Amino acid sequence: MKFIVRTMFLLLIVNGLLIYMHYYQAVGADSKEPSVVKFTQEIEVVNRPDALHIRQHFSGLLDMRYEIVWPKASTNRSCYLADATSCNRMDENSIAFLEGENGRQSISYEIPKKGPLKQTALFNEPFATLHASSASYTLFHMTDETGVGGLWVNGLERVGTKKMTNINYSLFRGKGEVKELYWQRNNLPVLYAGDRLSVFGESGNTEQLGEDNVLKAIDANHSTIVIDDTRQAVNATRFIVSKNADVDKVSVRLLRESMYARFTIPENERMTAELVASILGETPTGLGKSRKAYQVLTESITVEELGKFKKVLNNMTGQELNASVLDAIAGEITGFKTSYFTKNIHDDTTAHPFLIEDPREIKFDGTSTTDIRILLKDGKTLYPAKRILNLAGYTIKTNARSIYIENGIRKFRFPRKELFYVYNEQKYDVVTMPFEVLEGDLYFEESWFKRLFLLSVEKTADTIDIIRMSTLVEEGDK
Repeated sequence: MKFIVRTMFLLLIVNGLLIYMHYYQAVGADSKEPSVVKFTQEIEVVNRPDALHIRQHFSGLLDMRYEIVWPKASTNRSCYLADATSCNRMDENSIAFLEGENGRQSISYEIPKKGPLKQTALFNEPFATLHASSASYTLFHMTDETGVGGLWVNGLERVGTKKMTNINYSLFRGKGEVKELYWQRNNLPVLYAGDRLSVFGESGNTEQLGEDNVLKAIDANHSTIVIDDTRQAVNATRFIVSKNADVDKVSVRLLRESMYARFTIPENERMTAELVASILGETPTGLGKSRKAYQVLTESITVEELGKFKKVLNNMTGQELNASVLDAIAGEITGFKTSYFTKNIHDDTTAHPFLIEDPREIKFDGTSTTDIRILLKDGKTLYPAKRILNLAGYTIKTNARSIYIENGIRKFRFPRKELFYVYNEQKYDVVTMPFEVLEGDLYFEESWFKRLFLLSVEKTADTIDIIRMSTLVEEGDK
């Protein structure tokens, strides 16, 4: 019996160790951040009356399995025998490239059309992709065998064109992927050809186009703008068709899209994308409020801190970015807490100043609070009056001329502009205003705050505790 008990006990220990080792290995495996596998590609598109006939060649493939994500509209999917080995990794169901040493594989498929192209055409996601992988570079051949002519755009840089009898050919190339393909019958000349931006149109304001330099500074992929007042607007990932001849304004969207492509930014935080582009490009970018917010930021932190901000953002490619993350980065580089980005990005009604907050935990009478911000401004420590004084038993009323603060014993009136205050019907002159109005809220400087409202402030390295003085003190004022 003892032998059986010992044996069972030993087995329990062994099984426990095995479970622990399995769990440890699983956690270790899960903790590794998945990285996006890169490859290069060459896409050949032939426009025929019935469909776009496409051949796609993937190069630089690793010795691993790649799931093929075919375009939803595609038909006649198959491997393309470009050479003796271009199909040797395709599985029998044409859904993946299997593990193998050959780094180049080819496929072919068609994107059906309802009929010949007429005035415009936009093909959304017409090209195959590889799951959990992305193209670092694309070489793109566009051949039109219908003789329809016109202008083809995909966002890549167009590096050559050739017209032949009933056949037109264009060559594009550049970093990144192609997610849309656009055609319009109205062919347009090149108005501007920059490092990261091309503009097609009959006329447009491109003399002082600064966005090309910003796109280059943030290492964005090449983008294209088509200025044509006869066509409907198109906003794609890497190109825009617009009636607006002011290219500077039109290109703002491209800057935003480049940020959305580089980081994970909420769709409703347009301003986040514009501010990140401004910081990375070291120049105001985007719409008016974004430009102003960037200007205030540069006036509020040092050049060295702004450089650190840019470095942190450059190292976050592919990660989540939102207003709260930007506030956290600002706090990291300045050593103080701030809600600057959250307040500006989530409030469309006004522009908020750059204010830093004491990062310590705030308590009132020993109880932790989460809705009190103690601000540090111009060497002063400012306390928010409404929340704290309400906790201390005071009421606050205001009108256009004065602020009234009182409890059952103490009554104050503070004129908004004159240098005095009234306490229990007695007037007291002051040299400086004891309060400031910031973002619509009333803040008192620390020494005034404590003296006027009988509050004590106890500070440690981690906390600030605001404490009401004994009610006996107030009784003595009666």
